Amino acid sequence: MVRSLPLWLRLRLASLRPAGPQAKAAAGIARGEGPFLWVWSGRKNAKAAAVLVRRIAAKMPEARIVLTLPEGASEPRSLPEGALCLPRPEDRPASIRLVLEAWRPDLVLVMGDEMSAALVTEAERLSVSLIMADAHFGEGQHLRLDDATLTLLEKFDRIYLRDSNSLPLVSDRLSGPMISVSDAAMSEPPEPLYSSEAERASMAESMGARPVWLAAAVPEDELDAVLAAHRYAQRHAHRLLLLLAPDLEEDGAPLAERLGAEGWSVARRSLEGEPEPTTEIFIADDALEYGLWYRLAALSYMGGTLSGKAKNPRTPIEAATLGSAIVHGPSLEPYRAEYLRLEGAKACRGVRTSDDLPELLADLISPERSAQLAHNAWAVTSGGAGAVETVARDLTEILSGAQPSRAA
Repeated sequence: MVRSLPLWLRLRLASLRPAGPQAKAAAGIARGEGPFLWVWSGRKNAKAAAVLVRRIAAKMPEARIVLTLPEGASEPRSLPEGALCLPRPEDRPASIRLVLEAWRPDLVLVMGDEMSAALVTEAERLSVSLIMADAHFGEGQHLRLDDATLTLLEKFDRIYLRDSNSLPLVSDRLSGPMISVSDAAMSEPPEPLYSSEAERASMAESMGARPVWLAAAVPEDELDAVLAAHRYAQRHAHRLLLLLAPDLEEDGAPLAERLGAEGWSVARRSLEGEPEPTTEIFIADDALEYGLWYRLAALSYMGGTLSGKAKNPRTPIEAATLGSAIVHGPSLEPYRAEYLRLEGAKACRGVRTSDDLPELLADLISPERSAQLAHNAWAVTSGGAGAVETVARDLTEILSGAQPSRAA
């Protein structure tokens, strides 16, 4: 939305334009029987919208669901049978009015913060219930909470916030909508990386009660920092074992040779198979076994985040899903969004420089310290599914008439 003009003037100017071709094409689609849900999604929320559509359809197969996406957004790969994905009608009153009058939806769901003033005002005019989900307000977000935006938000029946940080920004400024906090972006829970339970049990037996940490996908530029942190942390946990996964698998053999020459007691997964009681560094040189390493390590340093030079960096969501606490450096690409999501939930710890890593590792290697991080990280990866379930349940109950759209 253009922000330089008052809301009433923007709507007045837009009202002078006739319905466009996308609206006319959408209006030509038969409404059909049963409850009708129109999902208006922003580009960033398309995947979350598709997940929610699938869940609603599973709960209410008789519902008619249409997902509209902005120009340039990729159509979701899989939608349930009967659900449609269409280009969003033009963001002008005539287009929105034409579609609303043709479809007569029971409910319009706005996903994310790409809100249309024309959609909100026309839905209100036709007494169509409005709900917003996966909303996130604050600095750097698409919507600024100025008077015009708050006026539009006031017309919603319910608003589901993605995180608790957004709550104080709207709770005291909106009196109409019922506001709920999901504390997670909507998503399906990620599939945990596979590992053989027999292998895990055997490896855990060989390690005994030793504390274990993982340095994942470590490039050569970060090796000295990882070794310095390990050496320092051994003073606090003298039997500490490092699972060292090189950035490139083929570096396993020369890495073992170098570390052995430096006086470390070293073993390799591809050679010795399991660590000995005296092994200080176990080189995990099989990238297909990250599921095993995350399950064994109480703490994981995500390689490449100190230097930004990893060729095969791992997403922190892998570690989070399998209960390993996460430590990272300042270079967060290509998984910046994932790290920020985890940081927002106090589910990982970061360091500014390699000099900070030893102290942080020594502090977090104790089970009590790392367990809370791991728990918070697991909650983030599973919370998205909980958010989907909550909204899907409420929407199906509203569509079926089991509960009102706006709280009394």
